[in-house]
Amino acid sequence: MNHQDITQLYKEQLAVWDDFRMRVEQMQAIEWKTFDFGTFRIKAQFNPARAVSSNAKLDKASIAKRKCFLCPENRPEIQKGLKMNDRFTLLINPFPILLEHFTLPLNQHKEQEIKPYISDFLDFAQMMTGHTLLYNGPQCGASAPDHIHFQAVKRGQIPFEEDYKQVARKRIFGDDDSHAEELLDFGRKCILIESSSKEKMETMFLQLYEQYQTGTEEPKWNIFLLYENNAWHLFLFMRKTHRPTQFYAEGDDYMMISPGAIDIAGVFVLPRREDFDRINKEIIWDVLQQVSL
Repeated sequence: MNHQDITQLYKEQLAVWDDFRMRVEQMQAIEWKTFDFGTFRIKAQFNPARAVSSNAKLDKASIAKRKCFLCPENRPEIQKGLKMNDRFTLLINPFPILLEHFTLPLNQHKEQEIKPYISDFLDFAQMMTGHTLLYNGPQCGASAPDHIHFQAVKRGQIPFEEDYKQVARKRIFGDDDSHAEELLDFGRKCILIESSSKEKMETMFLQLYEQYQTGTEEPKWNIFLLYENNAWHLFLFMRKTHRPTQFYAEGDDYMMISPGAIDIAGVFVLPRREDFDRINKEIIWDVLQQVSL
């Protein structure tokens, strides 16, 4: 599997899947706003097609009532995949937030949990150097918390990819070649792990996993992963909760803001026009402080 194979899958699905092609075309007309916080940026996106996902009920009872849309037997017949390894398949996301938006589900129906699959995650980043990979924790925005999956989007679309290079850092452990550092003045608590060694990446990740784990549940994390300059760069955006008070408010105070990984990394997805028109720096900052650890 290489970049050419990924591009070919995307082009083939565009050619034959009318609904998917329509949504991609609609993305060309998406409205944007950009908010500069000095050391980082947040972009707001008006995307009505994401209303179902943003407003989805994610409790266990609701999840159990619906068919899993990531299981092979429940996918649309027109949706084709690309084998990533013996366990995972690459699919286009039929409801994209960003360009070249892919989903990488496990071929078996198992709960969203990253610890057993961190090696796969690192491998996929090395295979998809033109893309940013991400993981939504089961309590941090995953629309299918019952089925382990990663996502990937074309590089260069999420503000954090450049913003992190400009901010100060505090070393947590490690040396110049392999280390974990906290990004400072970033608006969200974020720890960055960097190394050119896959073995060291896994070791450092598991060390932080155990440090932040509470009971049997995995840490509340949104995770991003880049592979560039022959090294992995893994970002742990640490969460306190999934949804802010605005999501549960009533009347004029209600806003459909349901931050997943892409939101927390710099693209606030707003399905309702009134929320997009209303959004400002004060609301964004308030939401980040509520949901970030």
